[in-house]
Amino acid sequence: MKNENGLTLLEVLVSMFILAVGILGLAPMVVLSIEGNNISRDVLSVSSIAKEKLEYYQGLNHMPAVPFTESEQEIQGVYDRTTIIWDNTTDSLVPDGVYQIVVAIDWTDKVGVSRSTTYTTLIEKR
Repeated sequence: MKNENGLTLLEVLVSMFILAVGILGLAPMVVLSIEGNNISRDVLSVSSIAKEKLEYYQGLNHMPAVPFTESEQEIQGVYDRTTIIWDNTTDSLVPDGVYQIVVAIDWTDKVGVSRSTTYTTLIEKR
């Protein structure tokens, strides 16, 4: 009788190949997870930048003359913000007694894709 206590080199190589194929199958999920985290970070930053500008105008006692447009570049070194203010004298779709504030933010993410988002709110005239 033979004593077969160990593994042969061929068995080890086959098991390593099967393990490598299994791990390579998980690689796309890791890449998607990293991309998702980057997009989430950008969306959080963008919403914070937009909220900051909207709160600024909500806190003003007197709004600037409408139509009003303001552009800011390289906020936090990445984001470009454009703010537009209208009322019903410049846009008939805006209800009486309110200002419509639109904050548009554009940026290029870490992989070079241009992205943008827009936030809109109405503020009561004082």
